[in-house]
Amino acid sequence: MVTLALAVGGLSLSPLADPGLASANTTTTTTSGPTTSTTSTTTTSTTTTTMATTTTSTTTTVPTTRTQTNLVWPSMGSAAFAIPQLQVGAASPSQRPLPIASLTKMMTMWIVLHEYPISNSNLGACETVNAHDMVLYRQDVAQQQSLVQIAKNQHICERTLLRGIIVHSAGDYAQLLAQLTHLSTPQFVALMNRDAAKLGMLHTHYVDETGIGNGDVSTAQDQTILTVALMTNEPVVRSIAVLTRVWLPVQGVVGTFTPDLGVDGVVGVKSGYTYAAGGCDAMAVNLKLGAATITTYIVVLGQQSSSALALSGQVALALYHSLRPSIARVVTPTGVHVEWVGSTSDLVGTTSSSPS
Repeated sequence: MVTLALAVGGLSLSPLADPGLASANTTTTTTSGPTTSTTSTTTTSTTTTTMATTTTSTTTTVPTTRTQTNLVWPSMGSAAFAIPQLQVGAASPSQRPLPIASLTKMMTMWIVLHEYPISNSNLGACETVNAHDMVLYRQDVAQQQSLVQIAKNQHICERTLLRGIIVHSAGDYAQLLAQLTHLSTPQFVALMNRDAAKLGMLHTHYVDETGIGNGDVSTAQDQTILTVALMTNEPVVRSIAVLTRVWLPVQGVVGTFTPDLGVDGVVGVKSGYTYAAGGCDAMAVNLKLGAATITTYIVVLGQQSSSALALSGQVALALYHSLRPSIARVVTPTGVHVEWVGSTSDLVGTTSSSPS
């Protein structure tokens, strides 16, 4: 077993021992009271934002025998999930480090946002695109990176760079964002690896700011730690992650690469693809239960197909749908609360080992 230790919320969780594609059925053995449910879905769209939040009202008494949750793990690659509000999470049995492609850019954003924190109401630090930046841009074009057009002498600021990275996974924007720190690439990458270790991402190693190199490797459980930290601590990231398209200078309007954004409550976060990494997806899903909104974070790595990005999203949603029945509003002596009603013994453990 591997233990998933989340830096946010002090969560220590372990995987179910089910390496295959498990059934999504959930069987309840006994409860001490009736269960009623009403489900509705509301989707709101604007020209720049599509956000879907699934609204389900399920109220039950505290179960005397908890539900068995059959998690649907991917048949290839690896996956992990965390629900910090409920102190629940797990990782698939296979957690060996894999290339993570553009999920690397989440750590690039994490480093810069700690050096130059910004809110949703300001532009942040700014810089001017110079001749050296244009050389790097042409190299990115030759490498067939995802990018956004830039122009020499263009004035560009942190908030714009974040929008291009999160929505369109722009590699050149990630390089420009890192340059705001005035560090060399080796110095910046050293900070990436330092903060990965601080967050408890013990099986992660970075070699560049973009993820174009195969040396950027991690596990699904490590990337779940970073996804939770980024979305919890950086409101500007949360506000951009829900956008399906943005307008950027020089380039114009660009769309998201994040699969299933706006579907089934999906509100972000970041996708990635290279031939070596396959499809990778860090997904956040909102579920509204009464007055509470519960966010589930899922990371999927190593999905190989002709539509690898789409597959990574499908696998992440399948995992979410398999765990969803174990989240419910529960009547307790102190009131109604949202709780995990699945078997916590299947999810929470203290045994840890190196990734297999």
